[in-house]
Amino acid sequence: MYLIAQTEDYNLFLPTQKAKQHVEPLIAEAKQANLQYLSEHKPAAPQMRITGSFVYPHPPNYRGACTLHYGKNEWTDMLNRLKELGMDTIILQAAVWNELGECYYPSKYFTGFKTWNVVEPMLTAARETGLTVFLGGYGSVTGWDEKLNSNIIEQEKSSQSACYRELLKYRQFFDGFYFAPETAYCGTRNLHKEKFLNELYREFFCEIKNKTPDLQILMSPATKYFPDKMEEMKDSWRALLAGVPLDIMAPQDSIGSCGNQLLHQPETYRAWTEVCRDLNITFWSNIEIFERQDQLDGDSYNYTASPERVSCQINNAAAYAKKLICWEAPYYLGPDSGRKGAVLRNFLNKAGSSQHSLRKNSVLEHCGIS
Repeated sequence: MYLIAQTEDYNLFLPTQKAKQHVEPLIAEAKQANLQYLSEHKPAAPQMRITGSFVYPHPPNYRGACTLHYGKNEWTDMLNRLKELGMDTIILQAAVWNELGECYYPSKYFTGFKTWNVVEPMLTAARETGLTVFLGGYGSVTGWDEKLNSNIIEQEKSSQSACYRELLKYRQFFDGFYFAPETAYCGTRNLHKEKFLNELYREFFCEIKNKTPDLQILMSPATKYFPDKMEEMKDSWRALLAGVPLDIMAPQDSIGSCGNQLLHQPETYRAWTEVCRDLNITFWSNIEIFERQDQLDGDSYNYTASPERVSCQINNAAAYAKKLICWEAPYYLGPDSGRKGAVLRNFLNKAGSSQHSLRKNSVLEHCGIS
């Protein structure tokens, strides 16, 4: 349900007309439901800070911040802005995008792809600024394919492994590995798909652990809420991750993309938490700090969400998640985000300063200094 379009000198996934007709009513429904929820719940300050963000060569499915031509200095400036927001972790979404035909580091394997050197200056800047880095590998839409077969999975395993092996030359510069292809439970179980994706995850993640046992692996699948289906969602993910050495699960809360709603966040968080507990996986939450426009026209159909909504997302997550990351600060909290971005940026900065003061006062009181 996507098409590939060229903008400037790179490609984007954009929704087809059929996809727009399906998604736009869901956007309207979710927006109305979230506004109703916010009207019924007293605004509260964020109980946690967002301390990590995705970064990228460019967003794969909309025109946002573009780093394709950044050198180390430009990356350093951007990463320092993230540190000022309280970030200590970045996740590069992907070093390769299969369907876009793009590679973001010098590669001997993906020679047919258009290539930019993004990974090297990003890693150098991140090391100098002291940020923890999860390096994304081979990106694809394989996880969304409902008709997987052995040939597709074998090709995916081969490409994932080739990219990972090439990225190991930068091993001293990154702390974890991000598995870029997303998927989601979509309302009914597809046992055929679960079997193939489990094979992919299990074999590829075991390869990573065999070569680099200390490298933590992170995934961030989407959350799609379906009434009375959370038990089935949990069973689906238990099957998908059986025998898979995954370290960190950071599901998208999917509030921005309208796959989920504020009212249902606690229920979905409980489900994710149970899956992670059963499989001994650390649970983070990926907070979506954007809002969809009513119509998905053009290639810039997202804008920065309101502080009230984001604060509610954070507080719904705080009871469950060990760490909060977001999609994504470089654009939605950056200099190109306009007034909405400045409002949310200032709100999160102020909330972070208040949390810091509370912690400091608590320590002083404990020590009998105040």
